[in-house]
Amino acid sequence: MGILQSCVSQKAGQREVGATRALVEGELGSERRHIERFSIRAFAVVQTVSPGTEKVFELNTQDISSGGAFFPMEVPLPSGQKVKVTLYLSISAGDEFPRKAKISTEGEVVRTTTKGMAVAFGGPYEMSPASN
Repeated sequence: MGILQSCVSQKAGQREVGATRALVEGELGSERRHIERFSIRAFAVVQTVSPGTEKVFELNTQDISSGGAFFPMEVPLPSGQKVKVTLYLSISAGDEFPRKAKISTEGEVVRTTTKGMAVAFGGPYEMSPASN
């Protein structure tokens, strides 16, 4: 289980998330697999990876899984666009106060709709504490 999947699984177990979990069939490249998605709204910074034309977007996730996330936006990036994604999550363990974590990874826009874009996570990731 990857660190993001572990964080998402822990977060989904919390009562305040109120996430309805659904097993969906997703497509990442040519490989089809079942990935559990969670309806979690998490703040994220999405940055395009294009020499000379880098753009930065501050977005929220609509849903998230260990393999990617859906970002609502009026004008989504085109399919195939490479991006850097930094997710900011609040994680709590037992009675301890919530801690904020920052997870950074690379990804690619794999699907766009009139409501937003789906980004598949594909690169190595880094997890670190996030400042409040």
